Amino acid sequence: MIKVCYALRIIGVILAVGAMGSLEIDTIDFWTWFCQTMLGVTLWVLSGYWLDDIHELEKEKEPTVKSI
Repeated sequence: MIKVCYALRIIGVILAVGAMGSLEIDTIDFWTWFCQTMLGVTLWVLSGYWLDDIHELEKEKEPTVKSI
């Protein structure tokens, strides 16, 4: 599940950076650039939030006292 979160972060960065490149070469208009960039940023933020939740759940699964 952690790999999925990292993959979503990479996709979010590609969306945001790719939108800027497309705007510079005049392939997309400003509104499309804005929507695509906000999608990438939202994906980045949410995947970070999900990654923190996964780390917290993994800590809860670990036993506090390990038997020998």
